[in-house]
Amino acid sequence: MSDRIVRRLAAGRVYYGWYIVGVVLATGIPRVGLNGWFFGIFLKPMSEDFGWTRAETTGAVTIGTLIAAGLAVVLGGVLDRFGPRWMMAGGLALLAASYFSLAWVSSLFGFYAVYAVGRSVMQSATGHTLMYALVSKWFVRRRATAISAATMGGYIGGILLAPVAQLIINTAGWRDAWTFFGVLTLIVLVPAALLLRRVPEDLGLLPDGDLRAAPLDEPRDALQQIPGKTEEVSFMLVEAVRTPAFWLLTLMVTVNSIATTGTTFHMVPHFSDVGISGTAAAGTVSVVTVAAIGSVFTWGYFADRLGAKRILLIVIAVLWLGAFLVSGATTITGAYASAAIFGLGMAGYGLLSEVVWADFFGRRYLGSIRGVTMVFQLAGNAGGSLIAAFLFDLRGNYGTAFTVILVMFGASFFMLLLARRPHKVAPEIAATPADES
Repeated sequence: MSDRIVRRLAAGRVYYGWYIVGVVLATGIPRVGLNGWFFGIFLKPMSEDFGWTRAETTGAVTIGTLIAAGLAVVLGGVLDRFGPRWMMAGGLALLAASYFSLAWVSSLFGFYAVYAVGRSVMQSATGHTLMYALVSKWFVRRRATAISAATMGGYIGGILLAPVAQLIINTAGWRDAWTFFGVLTLIVLVPAALLLRRVPEDLGLLPDGDLRAAPLDEPRDALQQIPGKTEEVSFMLVEAVRTPAFWLLTLMVTVNSIATTGTTFHMVPHFSDVGISGTAAAGTVSVVTVAAIGSVFTWGYFADRLGAKRILLIVIAVLWLGAFLVSGATTITGAYASAAIFGLGMAGYGLLSEVVWADFFGRRYLGSIRGVTMVFQLAGNAGGSLIAAFLFDLRGNYGTAFTVILVMFGASFFMLLLARRPHKVAPEIAATPADES
């Protein structure tokens, strides 16, 4: 049934890559429940209900993220070879089951087990990194714009679901809030995943919807077919790891993940601790997402024209400023203003940190490359939330945690600054008859 629908859509006037974007966008909406910045809504009520410390509660996030790191290595290769359809559908079914199970946890061990499964699946099989890698396979010239649209799901989910989740927690409790996410995931995500496909060449298409004939038996990158265009020549994983750029980008996303996760996981409880009401503090999640939605296409527009790396450097500077202002905010106005600035940076980073990998190493083996780099990136995610939680438990406030976060953002800026895109000329381009003559 899904194959028939896909073939009909692929033969239509709208390039099928935009349907891929739409599915990735849709899957990001209910998935937001296990995102770091969203989990802050659940962190305080659950820890207070059970008498857990914040470090104990956050430990589940760390375990789930580390499991996801191991899975990502395998699933990145699966994405390249077999495509995302069944990987995504199965992962989403597990994600829904995790949401339902979270509503019934009664112990720290049970919470760790259930949350770890859900988060590991959310960050690997259904995670934004591999899904944005999928979008990158369908676009070259309009890659940043396409990923900009794909990122909207998470932000829409934040705007719509953050106040809903907080309302459910306030009126019925956090258990019913988790059940709500489970129902939403089953209804929206699993059917949509069946429309996903691996690369445009599988449907007789080319990236960006170009009209040139697509050689189905030779899945080459679009620009690789054009003499003199070497930008989209793909690096195999074994080739990529031999370049300095690979390791600089890997360190950049790892360190940035520590800082971003530390901020997003603890933003809501930090604002609550300094005297802002729980409802108003939870509202900063919506502020972050509104700012992100309002800016993401702007970041994509300039990245497509000026280069992803150049704009990403600006984005990281904005993240640093946002985190700095979050750390010092003590009023609702200050909290919302700092959350808005941080949201501007989050939008750009979530988009361009994915685009830059495709720009540097091409699209054909992108799943495998990002699968390996995700091990380090997700380790940073795991460490960021836990480090901030431990520092809070140690000092009784987030002052030291934010100092570490600001240092991390600064380090990621300079790592990206040092990275240079590697060059590789395709064999068929490197030695043409004209060159030999």
